[in-house]
Amino acid sequence: MIRLIVVLLVVSLAWMIWWAVGKGAYEQGLAAWIDQRQGDGWVADVGTLETVGFPNRFDTTLTDLELADPDTGVAWRVPRLQFLSLAYKPHQVIAVVEGPHRFSTPLGGVNITHEGARASLFLKAETALGLDQAILILSGLTLDADKGWETKLASGRFAAESVAAATNTYRLGADVEGLEPSRPIRRLLDPAGVLPDVVETLRLDATLAFDRPWDRFAIEDARPQPTRIDLDELSAAWGTATFRAVGEVDIDEQGFPTGEVTIRAEDWRKILDMAVASGVLPESSVGPLERGLELMSGPRDTLDATIGFRGGLMRLGIIPIGPAPRVVIR
Repeated sequence: MIRLIVVLLVVSLAWMIWWAVGKGAYEQGLAAWIDQRQGDGWVADVGTLETVGFPNRFDTTLTDLELADPDTGVAWRVPRLQFLSLAYKPHQVIAVVEGPHRFSTPLGGVNITHEGARASLFLKAETALGLDQAILILSGLTLDADKGWETKLASGRFAAESVAAATNTYRLGADVEGLEPSRPIRRLLDPAGVLPDVVETLRLDATLAFDRPWDRFAIEDARPQPTRIDLDELSAAWGTATFRAVGEVDIDEQGFPTGEVTIRAEDWRKILDMAVASGVLPESSVGPLERGLELMSGPRDTLDATIGFRGGLMRLGIIPIGPAPRVVIR
């Protein structure tokens, strides 16, 4: 019995020491990362940094966190950010953000509020902390921009997962419901006001390859750039206008895609008007394009067609429709 008590005491003492060492390493790692960002010229400030959760957890809370990258002009300020993990799996983290927080870019700032925002982040057990899996769940989101517009989202679920069988490749998914675009966006996309205020659903299922992995260096140095997109589904339902796209494209070093995407659109004339209004298609191409689409769809309002990307240009079947968009992550 005495031996058992001694063993239990030794194990308990060892675990206490392990937790204390882990807590210190956890806090020192975050503090060192903030110091490194400051050394690189970032704005990187934190009010308090504290870890609790003995004996089985590392629950770290940062208050008044502010980060700003001088190279991109992107900044984030949040009053309270928590990282929650099990003591024996510190690389698997749940992040909880408490708003309101603020996200800024050179194009302007946005104040963000939400009813709920929770992310699960599973990192690879390596020095670079490569992304293994990430899930973000949002509810009751409101984006209030300095320029006066406001966008709302009822609920959204976003996920990314590393593809083990391929290098620097990730499967991405999104499921959005109840998106209420800002008034300027609605006026731009739907100047006649014939569509409802709320986009019912948006869905994405795609596999993307990048020129480098998504890890801590993607934040510290430069963002990885996509080299290929395998699109299994991109779909949207907005009133009578529905859209679905599938396809595969390779992306060159300048960000121009090469490949084909097959689309199916119902009430396609509204979607064509949106593409022109948003600048995706030049207005000069509307007449020939619309006549070509009428030939392809016949009397129906449903269109099945293929968009080809090559040499920096887009074609719908044999119809040229303008410059291809560049796919670049800043």
